[in-house]
Amino acid sequence: MSAREPADARDVTGPPRGLGLIFAACLALGALSLFFYATPTYDPWAWILWGREIAHLDLVTEGGPSWKPLPVVFTTFFSLFGEDAAPLLWLAVARAGALLACAMAFRLAWRLGGGGLAGALGAVACGVLLLTSFNFVRDATLGNSEALMVALVLLAFERHLDHRRAHALYFALAAALLRPEIWPFLGLYGLFLAIREPALRLRTALLGLLVPLLWFGPELWGSGEALRAATRATNPNRGSAALAENPTMLLIERFGGALGTPVKIGAAVAVAWALYRFLRRRSDRPVLVLFAGGCAWFALVAVMTEAGYAGNQRYLIVSLTACTVLAGVGAAFVLRATGALAGRLTGRSWATRAAIIGAATVGAFLVVAPVMGQKGDSFVETRFVQVRKLVAHEVSLWPNLEKVIAAAGGKERLKACGGLYSGPYQTQMVAYELGVHGAQVRSLEGTPPPGAAFRTRTIPTGPLVIELTDRRYEQIARVGKWRVLTVPPDGGSACPAASREAPRSPAGGRARIR
Repeated sequence: MSAREPADARDVTGPPRGLGLIFAACLALGALSLFFYATPTYDPWAWILWGREIAHLDLVTEGGPSWKPLPVVFTTFFSLFGEDAAPLLWLAVARAGALLACAMAFRLAWRLGGGGLAGALGAVACGVLLLTSFNFVRDATLGNSEALMVALVLLAFERHLDHRRAHALYFALAAALLRPEIWPFLGLYGLFLAIREPALRLRTALLGLLVPLLWFGPELWGSGEALRAATRATNPNRGSAALAENPTMLLIERFGGALGTPVKIGAAVAVAWALYRFLRRRSDRPVLVLFAGGCAWFALVAVMTEAGYAGNQRYLIVSLTACTVLAGVGAAFVLRATGALAGRLTGRSWATRAAIIGAATVGAFLVVAPVMGQKGDSFVETRFVQVRKLVAHEVSLWPNLEKVIAAAGGKERLKACGGLYSGPYQTQMVAYELGVHGAQVRSLEGTPPPGAAFRTRTIPTGPLVIELTDRRYEQIARVGKWRVLTVPPDGGSACPAASREAPRSPAGGRARIR
């Protein structure tokens, strides 16, 4: 059996099902990871803030990132456990999602690669390549949702291969609540179910209606503009592919660089072999479907980027994951062929296994050696130490923000200053800790007094943000990498000042923030 691949992926029973155990293990590891690094980044802070606001029936989405329904479903529930617990609970879920994505990529590569020893080794390669892919660990560590989306997409694909179409629909629906790029795929799958699974027609239609309701309804409530998320997404940040002269070419260049040569070769082998087998035996359809899905996702992101959407690298994670799984499948095909050749030449089963293990060892060396031999920083430095430094910097911001607010006199006194200002990527965290709406912490319109400015660095070596546009601001507290500066309003305000002689400013009609 190890000397040849099965006729189709569905002929392989796969690893022990045990999805419940996998879910539990991923959640447990996600929770344990909080003991090492624990802070969200910009988008997750907004979801956590919105969850608290929904729980208090006071949702305001203006001034934040694009709305995403599924994270806010979680964070609304998590808000019931307290302001300190809610961010940690979301981080545990996001990190568990990343681990689940790796586990599902392993399972799928094992299955499509034909199982056995060759399939297992190819699946291990797939999991390692995904884990070390572009910003995968960083994004998951800081609470971004793309890795969780990948896990849901792979779960939907596996459930479909198992002929559990209702389960596939549920997982696809959950993924569609994380990124709008899923919608066309969900629509096509819904059409497929309407034709092939009559018993699911009503359920599919009702769940399909739920998607726009959860995307547009809260935005209409929170901003008065149902399409605010789309408007926000067409205002990309500096460095986004949408701002390039040729966005699609830049996406292709970045995507190719993120894949790496081993993934490209492995994926090419998998697709070529699967296409050959499909033309001869009509088998290996799932491999080709996976390839087509990855290409379609990339094309959709490219079209949206050409239309003005950001086109950030992490939006391509579904295509990247598809290529990574295909690379694992390709590795399994090569290893199985090597083992089969050794078995034929020697006539011994042990030679088949030895050849597979030997080929895997040589392949791993050929992949790692060139990277380790690069000039400059080592592989460990470039891939892990730098990520650790960036994450450690962001991790230091949250606890020190709480401390600097306390050192400055507390959030009520700071809110009495009038305007609230911070760097653009810290607005949601500052708003959460001060107990205000995200739109009430400004970052793009200067620092007109009176007000309180929260300054820090977005990256370890970056400049202090927000840039002060009034010289009267004086520092009243500094903790870690945070500085708080104020210009109190005239009169008897509770706003803390650097000294009795500190400059004041007329209120200028700015209301005290509640």
